[in-house]
Amino acid sequence: MTDMPQTILTATDFSKPAERACDFARDLSRRFQAQLHLLHVVVIFEDPHLEEDHLHRLEELVASGNDARLRDLENGSEVQPGLDVTPHMVRGLAPAEVIVETASNLGCELIVMGTHGRRGLPHLLLGSVAERVLRTSTVPVLTVRGDADTKLEGTPKILVPHDFSEASAAAVRSAAVWADALGAEITLLHVVEPVVYPEFYSVDVISDDLMERLVERSERALGAAAKDLLGKARTTVEVGRAANTIVDFADPERFDLVIMATRGLSALEHALLGSVAESVLRRCRIPMLAVPAS
Repeated sequence: MTDMPQTILTATDFSKPAERACDFARDLSRRFQAQLHLLHVVVIFEDPHLEEDHLHRLEELVASGNDARLRDLENGSEVQPGLDVTPHMVRGLAPAEVIVETASNLGCELIVMGTHGRRGLPHLLLGSVAERVLRTSTVPVLTVRGDADTKLEGTPKILVPHDFSEASAAAVRSAAVWADALGAEITLLHVVEPVVYPEFYSVDVISDDLMERLVERSERALGAAAKDLLGKARTTVEVGRAANTIVDFADPERFDLVIMATRGLSALEHALLGSVAESVLRRCRIPMLAVPAS
């Protein structure tokens, strides 16, 4: 992303997180004078016990009620000057696929959506539409928790995790554009992860001396990256597990937005390793902008 988005899609299921996401999207649309598309996905029922005619009538009933709620959201935007809002209701089997496809068809440059922040067994069973969108979208995805403060007022503080990869560098460049548009301050964060060796090495973690040298080297590299990519920014190096450290560091009292890169993992890589970005998305207490590696 080299410019601020001029076409934004926000997906809603009328839940509290979705309402917060809509508020955030409206604010961004007003600030950037961007066109806003409101999308609700009507999930097609697949119940073998219902006859086709009854199934169709049930879908129409659900669609009719949701259309009215979608219009209410549109009307709520109309009373706010400077907003160009278009509602959409699309049927589909998988909400995440519909959201990504609709964003592509409309030429949207940003997807904004809510996340419920499920963890543990509920997440294992239900997963997250937001995570699936993040995994497959070719445009940045901004997620908002239902209990998150959605205002970017005053001088917003942006946290950008950086692991010295090209994907992270792209996220930093994107953050620079956002910071310029919002009048925000950027902090670059690098996390040095303690290495756990196999048991036969008779050592659990790297030595304190080596860790100190790694931290010092990371601090120099991060300072150079900040100067090269941003010109000026705060930098900090922390030791710990990447996702946990980022989530802990992204305290709502200190930051207003996290911007970080995502990587296109293969299905096997994702099953084995998961995704730091998805783990942060799941637990982050402030809005998070995920920038695809491509």
